[in-house]
Amino acid sequence: MSLIPTTNLNIPASPFRRYASPRWCCHSISKPGRQGPLDPPILQPATRMGEQPPPNNQGSQPVDKLPQAGDVIHINGLSFKLDSVIGDGGYGQVFLSSDGTRKLAVKCEKYSRSMLHVEVNVLLHAAEQKCKHFCERVAHGSVGKEYVFIVMTLLGRDLHKARNEMKDRRFTLSTALRIGVHTLKGIEELHRLGFLSRDIKPGNFAPGLRENKQNKLIFLYDFGLARKYLDSNGNIVQPRPDVGWRGTTRYGSLTAHHRADLSRRDDLESWFYMLVEFTNGQLPWRTITDRGAVLLSKQAARTPIGLPTFLVNCPKQFPVLLKYIDELVFTSAPDYAHLLKILDEAREENNVKAYERWDWEDESLSSNSISQASSHSEREQKAKPEASPREVRNKK
Repeated sequence: MSLIPTTNLNIPASPFRRYASPRWCCHSISKPGRQGPLDPPILQPATRMGEQPPPNNQGSQPVDKLPQAGDVIHINGLSFKLDSVIGDGGYGQVFLSSDGTRKLAVKCEKYSRSMLHVEVNVLLHAAEQKCKHFCERVAHGSVGKEYVFIVMTLLGRDLHKARNEMKDRRFTLSTALRIGVHTLKGIEELHRLGFLSRDIKPGNFAPGLRENKQNKLIFLYDFGLARKYLDSNGNIVQPRPDVGWRGTTRYGSLTAHHRADLSRRDDLESWFYMLVEFTNGQLPWRTITDRGAVLLSKQAARTPIGLPTFLVNCPKQFPVLLKYIDELVFTSAPDYAHLLKILDEAREENNVKAYERWDWEDESLSSNSISQASSHSEREQKAKPEASPREVRNKK
């Protein structure tokens, strides 16, 4: 999906991938015209203000028309006014809304092109299991065959943007290690639900809002590339040959570079790259645009010569984390408690308390000019060899 970043830098993070603005969370939607293990409950019909409920037109063709700012969606006795656009993409938009007591985001996608059924399925499972690191669903549905939508609570700025606003573009060790704990717990919850993310990266994590008393929690969101790795009997689905690229090049696993099917270990490898970047501010392959060259750089980073450069300024426990993750195989059940214990050792050794202020809550640690930080981030994004989310989705 070709995405157009918004310019309002004061809005919290947005639901679409690679946005510089608000981040949100979702409710339930099924994929039109498709039945399968990822399909959640049937879409609830919704109307705009003043409209009658649409007739039953299951056989009609999708109209694919997105709403506009100012529209009001009514569903199940609830009303959501679409106040303003906070994110824009090729197949959809994200609108700022509220329920009278808290800020919400409404993500809308064209009816025939929507992938929201995957994200909704994950959040339905997460709500059932009372997962801590997932957003709350508020509402979901469709307006005729024009668009589908999900309503969710807003989050704070995503971690990609937060890091780029730090003066040296890295977090303090305290914040980096505590982010590592929160994000790992979120990934563990996702895996226990039976799903893989296949796109673990800083832009898919964000803190909750202070007004919701969630600012000390880091949330995992955006499950457009998520996939169930367990079948109906609870067995691991066998790997498929040559599945194409999945995820984001900078954080993609070695397995992803080989176009092989991904597993839990690959989410953890992406998590480790993210953790290193949070800690030292960069990855060796950050400016490389060729995906094959990125693979070579990731392999070189594991050599005796490359490892010290790769993990510069990182705690001595980081090589232990990498070794453990690299030794996992497709069917491995990761020992998340073991990984958390290693992070705890790093925290204790560096006198990091579990509940300190995040760096982004301390203005003295952030850039003096948000606009300058934003420009720097945009330059880095141009250097990142990422496929767009929609391009990735269209692959096998």
